[in-house]
Amino acid sequence: MGRKQLSAQEQEHGRQLGLLIAERRAARHRSAPELARDSAVSIDAVRSLEYGRVPTPTFLTVARLAAALEMSLDELHAAATRGDGGRVAS
Repeated sequence: MGRKQLSAQEQEHGRQLGLLIAERRAARHRSAPELARDSAVSIDAVRSLEYGRVPTPTFLTVARLAAALEMSLDELHAAATRGDGGRVAS
């Protein structure tokens, strides 16, 4: 059984999610390796998400990254849905 094809909206949500995480990380003056270490997520996963190569990261990955960046999952999801292009409240 194959994976369901993602809609354009789902792909854009994943891209926005990565942009938001990258923006928050940069705003907090943290490197990708630091975020990976602090969230217990691999550096490859962090970079793949931030560069939009992973449109559907696992819940645990997003939860760990959000916690390490002191973000609410609700806030992150809402901003990605709106397509705020990297702008999320600090």
